[in-house]
Amino acid sequence: MKIQSVAALRQLPPRARAVMGANLVSSVGTGLVQPFLVLYLTRVRGLPVGAATAVISVIAVASLLGGPLAGRLADGRSLRATAAAAMTLAALGTASFALVTGVGGAVLAGSAYGLAYGAMVSIWNTAIARSVTGEARSTAFGLQFVGLNAGVGLGGLLGGIFASTADPGRFQLLYVGDGLSFLVAGAVLVLAVGRRTQQPDTAATEPAAGPRGYAVVLRDRALLKVLAFTVALMVVGYGQLESSIPGLVAVRGMDARIMAWGFVANTCCIVLIQFAAVTRISRSRPAVLLAGTAGSWAASWLLLLLATVGGGTAVQAALVIVALAVFAVGEALLAVALPTLVNSLASDPVRGRYNGAYSAAMSVGLVVGPLLGGRLLTGGQPWLLAVVLGAGCVACAGAALRLGRLHGPADSVRTAAPQQPGVRHTGDPYENENEPQRLGSGGGR
Repeated sequence: MKIQSVAALRQLPPRARAVMGANLVSSVGTGLVQPFLVLYLTRVRGLPVGAATAVISVIAVASLLGGPLAGRLADGRSLRATAAAAMTLAALGTASFALVTGVGGAVLAGSAYGLAYGAMVSIWNTAIARSVTGEARSTAFGLQFVGLNAGVGLGGLLGGIFASTADPGRFQLLYVGDGLSFLVAGAVLVLAVGRRTQQPDTAATEPAAGPRGYAVVLRDRALLKVLAFTVALMVVGYGQLESSIPGLVAVRGMDARIMAWGFVANTCCIVLIQFAAVTRISRSRPAVLLAGTAGSWAASWLLLLLATVGGGTAVQAALVIVALAVFAVGEALLAVALPTLVNSLASDPVRGRYNGAYSAAMSVGLVVGPLLGGRLLTGGQPWLLAVVLGAGCVACAGAALRLGRLHGPADSVRTAAPQQPGVRHTGDPYENENEPQRLGSGGGR
């Protein structure tokens, strides 16, 4: 029997595979340093814990600006130039941590990296969405998530072997290595989006003049509903994964190594699920996948609630590890559903801004989530965290099914657009991207 992900990868166009390859390279670099920033700033550079965690917040806040900015530049200027600038800024930002000696330098490095990080989310999604259409687009998003987790996992393994708080030079090399990975990935990405497609999207039409700013996004009620849902889902789910869940383990006095094994189980499950079933997932309706995401996260919070109120160290450890494995099911579904849903509402001239708005919505949830989780954890009733956020996941499952009523007006507009007899659209969407693009009437949709 063929492995679904391998067969699906072979069927994607070369451009899409190149984009995912670039993402894999940058993910390995990210994994080298991702687990160690707070440890590095406190144990190696001597910063206070509060200052080190504040740098994490700076990165999250800066990413709020990066996504919309990159989306606007990708639509109005050039996706290639935007990708080159973002990857270069990411390389400079992360490599600058190697030279940090105080709070000011850490904030500057974090600001640069956060701005680039938000931009990269928009750029990756836009590049893939422009490279493939239909079911292949969903498959590509799923495979990209496989590569992301596999790369981060491999990088984390290499970083864990190489890092040593007794030798600051080793951490400096890790951050330089992360910077180099962004430069290599950026070069591959720029070459990929500059390549002509052999089978272009024949549905694309020449858009008419229209507004260039984010007004087009704010007028799309369907997209606004998706963005609001994204914020809510990030708050009750992703926003808690690396903040409140470890905090819950700490508050209950569990062994810190439980989280390490939990994240190993989480990463392995994501890769295995997408590796084995990416085609089947990509054929499912986004609303159903999102309901599955919220449902699996609700089940994860139920397991964490049992770990909180239950007794026995071994039982608690098993429940936390299983909870993070169940959480991975939702992540695997989400990685296909949300980008697919957002891009089904967008036409190519506004695709960058739609993905930029999506990146910003994710960032908002990732900022608000830890704040809410921290408040629930410090209230003296740790079990309340699992109850409140689990209930939020159940509510999101119901909201996800309502999103299933949304349709992609952009697709319908393109379908209904008149074509001149005998004229075939054979232009590469990247070929003239340095020229300002005009939006279609009615907000480019």
